[in-house]
Amino acid sequence: MSETTFNTSLMDQKTAAAYLGTTVGSLNVWRATGIHKIPYVRWGHNIRYRKEDLDAWIIEHLENVQPVA
Repeated sequence: MSETTFNTSLMDQKTAAAYLGTTVGSLNVWRATGIHKIPYVRWGHNIRYRKEDLDAWIIEHLENVQPVA
């Protein structure tokens, strides 16, 4: 049996919202409506986001990106 280790820290909603430049309320709406599908971890009332998932979401939503020569 293999063991999986996560070498990542989880951000709470306030930190994740600040990182994305939005509000906790927006994150709640996005999660509830599925407008933006950012992976998250829930246990009880706690919601946490991984930085790499937030970074991936940012990259997916980049516009007008010029190719690197």
